Amino acid sequence: MGRARATNVLLISFDTLRQDHLSCYGHPKPLSPNLDELAAGGVLFEDAVVNCGWTLPQHITMITGTHPLKHGLIYLKRPRTLRKSIRTLAELFRDRGYLCFGFANANGYGGGWEYGFWRGMHHYTTVFPYNNMMELLPEAISWAFRMAGSKPFFMYIHTNDTHEPFAASEPFGSKWGKEYINRYEGEVSYVDHYFGMVLKELEKRGLWEDTLVVATSDHGSEFLEHGFHEKKLNLYEEISRVPLIFRLPGVLPEGKRIVGLCETMDIAPTILDICSIPVPEWMDGRSLLPRMLGDESARPSEYVVAHTLHETIYLYEHFSIRDERYKLIRTVPLSKRPERLPGEIGRRFARLASVAELRDGAWWELYDLEEDPKETRNVVSSRPDVASRLERALYRYIETFGYTPR
Repeated sequence: MGRARATNVLLISFDTLRQDHLSCYGHPKPLSPNLDELAAGGVLFEDAVVNCGWTLPQHITMITGTHPLKHGLIYLKRPRTLRKSIRTLAELFRDRGYLCFGFANANGYGGGWEYGFWRGMHHYTTVFPYNNMMELLPEAISWAFRMAGSKPFFMYIHTNDTHEPFAASEPFGSKWGKEYINRYEGEVSYVDHYFGMVLKELEKRGLWEDTLVVATSDHGSEFLEHGFHEKKLNLYEEISRVPLIFRLPGVLPEGKRIVGLCETMDIAPTILDICSIPVPEWMDGRSLLPRMLGDESARPSEYVVAHTLHETIYLYEHFSIRDERYKLIRTVPLSKRPERLPGEIGRRFARLASVAELRDGAWWELYDLEEDPKETRNVVSSRPDVASRLERALYRYIETFGYTPR
């Protein structure tokens, strides 16, 4: 890249942050002035989508560039750690002489020691609380910057504040009202405010021009679009679409918005590429840097596949495969009468049975995202050609990982 010194990296994931709840993605309220300013000075991807519908697999994908079908850290009966053959970003940066920091919280799915998030870190902590972490973060970040001194650093931050229960400190907790969605909006403004303080600390220490800042989320949240409030239990757009912003002065364009699919597993190889570090062949994602720099031969992802498996509590497996227009969803329950599962879980399966087509033990949904962006009309029966094409592509993709779906 021709830079005079190694590039620092700050990667932050705001858990459960919906793409459409940032002003830079079109939200009508000024919820996120600091993230909006980051986007105005960098590159924003308009069609960033997930490779899984919940926290643990998504964050492992984020820091390894591997698909959940490869790393396998899903909702298992017996949790396991990341295998050694898959290396984290921190391990790769540590090999290059970087000082590596990780800041996580009581939600172990975004940073738990048992899963391997600590690997490669010189300094790693999960001491922060489940909520209200962001107000404590600027002081910790300041300490890390002092520790780094003149050495380049890699920093991973997972904050859970935009995840239920919504508990933002005032004035943010009631800033936009008292309803469920207003409290979520208050959380967005809360994390944005303290994220702005982190960015000011970068500027204060003269690190702003040499630090790649990457802001994203693991998934969105539901506000009754399909009848429920939750996170992990669907792959509709309110869950699948996430913010993705890169900023590095003098290297990346300013104020650029890129249309076309990209996915969570592209984040790690993109960070490495920007820092002139070779991308390992075992990574499944692709660098987005050529698209940022205007390389016309660099194309968006043709398909994006997401996979979720819950062997406990929720008891189902689902896949989605999408192209620029259509999304196909395949759901397989792991219980004989899923609609009888307790509470909301059973009600979700009852709803699914009313909208999906049951075939060979799986429920199928197909949505035309161009004509029906809110995914209210399942067209799997009326568009069998599209459904068949996407189904074949899905099974081809699954086979490349040697995985056998339920």
